[in-house]
Amino acid sequence: MKRREDTAERPTPVPDVKREELERLLSLNFAVVDALTGKKLRDKRLVYIDTLARKLFQHGVTAFALWTNHTRAKISGLDFGIDFVDLASIQVLARACLETYLAFHYIYEDACDDDEFEFRYSAWMLAGFVKRESFPVLTQEAWRQVTTDATVNKRERRRIRKTARFQQLKPGTQKQVLDGRNWHPGTSLSALSERILGRTWGKAMYSYLSSYAHSDALSAVQMQQMVSTDRTLGFAATTMLTIGIIVAQMTASYGRKFVVARKILQGHADRELNELYASFPQYLPLPRGPIAGESVSCHD
Repeated sequence: MKRREDTAERPTPVPDVKREELERLLSLNFAVVDALTGKKLRDKRLVYIDTLARKLFQHGVTAFALWTNHTRAKISGLDFGIDFVDLASIQVLARACLETYLAFHYIYEDACDDDEFEFRYSAWMLAGFVKRESFPVLTQEAWRQVTTDATVNKRERRRIRKTARFQQLKPGTQKQVLDGRNWHPGTSLSALSERILGRTWGKAMYSYLSSYAHSDALSAVQMQQMVSTDRTLGFAATTMLTIGIIVAQMTASYGRKFVVARKILQGHADRELNELYASFPQYLPLPRGPIAGESVSCHD
């Protein structure tokens, strides 16, 4: 593919210290999350808290690898090698990092009491498993899986119906929840991002990163404008900053929730670096107008 000559001013390459900081944030995150390895959880509903943390960590590491190393491949049938900076995948991974942290925070950290925790956890589980009920069944093994999922879904619906939080919902919203179409009634993931990560940063990043996940026109225009490696790397640096903020937020959340994780975080040499990244959104200027999605808790 022929590319036009880059005549615009090239951005200053991202300093190595930024990359080193992201490595330190990821390393600290692993240490804090790993503090729970082998520990007996007091609540069976916490079994997936580690999974979400690991998922975010793996997204972050993969994005870091794509940012610091070119994607290279030799495709059979092509007489040339493929070599590029995979900006689009970095952007999509950043969106996955953000949504993973939003789910973690909404379910495991933000519920104001056990009833709301039970509702949020069960609605989240149901929304995940209900998707497989409509999968085409082509093998006996697939049939057994669908049957098992149906049993799990019935159990989750019973648990949801028993909560006071569910009883507070309007009938139409109740149906959405029980159908597995809405595990966060009263708010959207975009509003959660705004509420958790800041009115400026959270809302803007969620909206922007959706461009690459959903392939709207903005993502196509920006990809067309990436006419040099330096420009692509500089552009990706902003996204890596976002990932660093999200990783730091997850690390801080673990420290707040678990004593053993807090001890690791408080005694770590990079604690202040994590605090710096985690607090970054609060220093951005606030937009005009009310914040969206505030009335989602039973405290309201």
